[in-house]
Amino acid sequence: MLFYFGWSSTDAEAKALGLRDTVFHFSTRDYLLRSVDALYLPVLLGTAAAFAALTVHRRVQREPGAVARPLRWLRHAWTLPILPLALRPLHPALFELLVALLTIIGFLLTSYARTRDSRDPRLVALCLLVAVLALFWAVYSYAGIVGRGRAALTARTVETQFPAVAVFSSTDLLIHGRGSCRFTIADKASAFRYRYAGLRLFHVSGDRIFLVSRGWRPTGGTMFVVQESEKLRVEYVSGQRARSTECPNTPPGTGSRTGATQRTGGQGRPCAAALASKPGGSQPCESSRGCAGKAACAASTKISDAQKL
Repeated sequence: MLFYFGWSSTDAEAKALGLRDTVFHFSTRDYLLRSVDALYLPVLLGTAAAFAALTVHRRVQREPGAVARPLRWLRHAWTLPILPLALRPLHPALFELLVALLTIIGFLLTSYARTRDSRDPRLVALCLLVAVLALFWAVYSYAGIVGRGRAALTARTVETQFPAVAVFSSTDLLIHGRGSCRFTIADKASAFRYRYAGLRLFHVSGDRIFLVSRGWRPTGGTMFVVQESEKLRVEYVSGQRARSTECPNTPPGTGSRTGATQRTGGQGRPCAAALASKPGGSQPCESSRGCAGKAACAASTKISDAQKL
């Protein structure tokens, strides 16, 4: 049941995001883990319902005459799924879940009321079969609600809550997304030629890394898949300051931007600021400022080449 719930919720989430869960190559362990956090409430409610049913059963055994009339009504409890029909146009997902739950409750109550005085194994087996099928139906419906809720949360928080990523590559990866940017590294001593920023970590499966741009939306966006290798370096950036300066002059909702020429310094961070005016000297790289414009970037590159000579 845990695996079924994990798969159903993940499938609903992926479809709401315009994807399919098979893209991410989830394992059985992944599906099981993804089902745990959403089952606390159903398990608690199910336990409470079991205690309530046990209490009612004990009262029926102590006072059979007092509950004879209610038991006659419960013989027709299998009709309970008809009650929420008016809810279908308003909230189809909730309607589906309620019908499944009322089917379970109704057929179990019918079996209890009809077989209390005279045992009928066939009726019990039939009611249990319907209840089990309705249980899977309820799990699928609830998993769909959970999955679509997760997808909506992802769409709202992909820019601010997902880990920020910078990718360094020796070849052009052609990563272009809303709010992303690409910089060319001018340092010839660097093993990497391009740097991509404005990306967010979506998922990791083995050596495959799934990335989206910070302006990605389910209604319009591209997911990029890169594979770890010696020609690729992935950096995970933390801190609000780094997020706010990763792509200068490129709002998250706009198209991708090809950045100015950059040098790398310090611990591999991009240097977009011009070098110091003193001959042979340099200032620390100020990645928070970026390049004020194409002219400033070109000027910094010329100064860099002159100092090399």
